[in-house]
Amino acid sequence: MVDPVARPSARPSDDDDARLISRLVAGDERALGVLYDSYGAVVYGLALAITQDPPTAESVVTDAFAEVWREARSVAQPGLSLFAWLSRMVRSRALARRTPTAHVPHAHPPAASQLALALERLAPVERQSVELAYFGGLSRAEIARALGESEVNIALALRSAMEGLRDLVTVPATPVTPRMVASV
Repeated sequence: MVDPVARPSARPSDDDDARLISRLVAGDERALGVLYDSYGAVVYGLALAITQDPPTAESVVTDAFAEVWREARSVAQPGLSLFAWLSRMVRSRALARRTPTAHVPHAHPPAASQLALALERLAPVERQSVELAYFGGLSRAEIARALGESEVNIALALRSAMEGLRDLVTVPATPVTPRMVASV
């Protein structure tokens, strides 16, 4: 579990991600561990916030890292962020696997502490938009209706929020667990 008070390490740079992708494409198994150390806790927090179930969240993250290993060439494209690719993959898997009772778009489990703290720093419309879009699975049109905003404002709020979250959410080094790598 990630300590919400611990000072996280810096977010990997795009150059670091590019080198990591090259290592993955070359079949370097240690690169998967580095990837997990860099992003595992954040994407687990995202999966847990969506599924509201730790075993399901762990399974979602394991599946996503396995796919990264198998499909590393897919992300080896200029301009494609490794973290964005991984988080989209985790989000879509988590939304597909959540139970109907897990749809609680304004609540965050304590285990998603760093993500929850970062969300609290966003402007209210940005935070609500992210919660409804990423944790609730709503479209921009549905969010606009729910918040009484235009779709353009929601699109701008989501973009601003994602840029803010990218700068706020960093991950402390977390050891790779045998369970995470065993299924790859």
